[in-house]
Amino acid sequence: MQVNKTTIKAFKQLKNKNVLIFGEDTRSFLSVIRSLGEVEMNVDVVTFSNRTPSLKSKYIRNRYYFNYQAYDPADWNAKVSDLLLTNEYDIAIPCDERALYPLQTFQASLNIKTRFAIPNTAIMAPLFNKVETRLIAQTCGVSVAKGALLNLTSISYNELTEQFGSPLVLKPVQSYTSEHLNQRNSVSIVKDKDGFDAFRKHYSDCLIETYNAGYGVGISILAVKGELYAAFAHERVAEPESGGGSTYRKASKIDPSMLDACQKICSKLRFDGVAMFEFKFNPDTQDWILIEINARFWGSLPLAIFAGVNFPAMYAMTLLDYPIDPKFTYNPYAYARNFTSDIYDIKSDFEQQREKLGLGKASLKLAKRLVGFTRLLTWQEKIDSFDWQDRAPFVAEFKSLFQDKVDNLPIIKNNIRKSKILNLEQVLTEPLNEILVVCYGNIMRSPFAGELLKQKLNDADLQHIKVDSYGFHQHENRSCPTECVELAKSWQLDLSSHRSKWIKQKDMKPEGQLILIFDHKNQYILEEYYEGFNAISLAALIPESKGYHSQIEDPYERNQEYLAYCYQLIDQALDNLVSQIQAHYS
Repeated sequence: MQVNKTTIKAFKQLKNKNVLIFGEDTRSFLSVIRSLGEVEMNVDVVTFSNRTPSLKSKYIRNRYYFNYQAYDPADWNAKVSDLLLTNEYDIAIPCDERALYPLQTFQASLNIKTRFAIPNTAIMAPLFNKVETRLIAQTCGVSVAKGALLNLTSISYNELTEQFGSPLVLKPVQSYTSEHLNQRNSVSIVKDKDGFDAFRKHYSDCLIETYNAGYGVGISILAVKGELYAAFAHERVAEPESGGGSTYRKASKIDPSMLDACQKICSKLRFDGVAMFEFKFNPDTQDWILIEINARFWGSLPLAIFAGVNFPAMYAMTLLDYPIDPKFTYNPYAYARNFTSDIYDIKSDFEQQREKLGLGKASLKLAKRLVGFTRLLTWQEKIDSFDWQDRAPFVAEFKSLFQDKVDNLPIIKNNIRKSKILNLEQVLTEPLNEILVVCYGNIMRSPFAGELLKQKLNDADLQHIKVDSYGFHQHENRSCPTECVELAKSWQLDLSSHRSKWIKQKDMKPEGQLILIFDHKNQYILEEYYEGFNAISLAALIPESKGYHSQIEDPYERNQEYLAYCYQLIDQALDNLVSQIQAHYS
């Protein structure tokens, strides 16, 4: 995605303007970064993920790592408010609801010149609430699927299929809620009672819709005071069977009736901004229905820009009250794919087809799908994260596909273990004041390890080192399972009064503190969401005589035998840790 000189000239008023972009993915977030960076805006970002390949983009000036794993909503709001108040941003652009909802709540109280890429508060519900979207569509005469908002706890799967058929489309009312911005609610297509029961464990009130045959069509638009100034259409070429975002997409010609539906809704709402209207089109009957509206930058944005409709730059112009020319023409033969998601989808689809059709037919279907990659040679296709002028994000994404497999090679595993030990030795060269023991839930491994470590440090006359335990799980005040409390008594430890705590960024200290974790998931969460810490996995401290351990796995929902083994490994690893601490203090 490279903006030519003619396009840069069209957006020349944006040069040296300051923009703050919120997001994490390699589709909408990265596309907005590149689009505005290429027209020479000064781009700062607030990211929800420390590890996203998007952060490698050369167009980013400053990076701020604020997310809902390391910060609670009040802390996040305070951090972002301070950032907006102390920097003269011309525009702030949230690429998903996790930033959009809180910014919409407190933007008016900031009293700053920044223009926010957020719909008017009065029309938020029809744009983000799926039930309200249906209502506004019906008011405008736009077709939607047969559906109803129901409480799943009071209705059976058979009753639903009698009313709506099978499979069922189950839609949480909103993708995110203001109360739970750390948790995405996903649409699910369920084909049996097991799938329904699994969905019902997580949701009660839900929009139920009839499944409509066909494929997804998206109409992306930019509107100013309810009038469309730009539009782009795309079709889903590949998408997961269970629902969710498309991994492979192609541009298409705009269906006039779908565009008219978009115009009717935008006019009714007097909508200002960008949105993607998602439709389901049945090629056999030529009928379509509106599925949902995404009134912020969307996952297929890289394709729209590649095809010639630069929505981010156009939207930035309208936010700053600069005139733009309408844009309804583009390359209708362009394709784009989300590289990582498409690789996994191809693998998943092959495995499903092999089970249904056999190896031969599944292999033929796989070959046809792989042939699609040849379009990259014709310059009619792009990979979402790839750009010749900004290659680092794609390189990072490509590496991440194979990183776990590389890390499991014997020589690599040994080098990783050695590097962890060296890191620990480096930490111990400075005074150690505190050790935090962290697992996922803070109810099984970390409470036991924390109390046992206190005991061992006390016996070693190192009681000045403070010890506490935490979890990454945000559900606090949970007690240890009975089996853990009973087993801990074998070490003369009392876990009966323990209550779980969630670790936040403010608990982290770059100096004088060591964080002990247990498994790969713990390591991933630390690196993904936190910064300024010194950590080591207790698995690296298990004596070599006990064999190689890459992790001490979570005993949750495992048998008593494994729980006892887990606690023994922790005991041995802590002995090794205390010995090393003693060696540095002697």
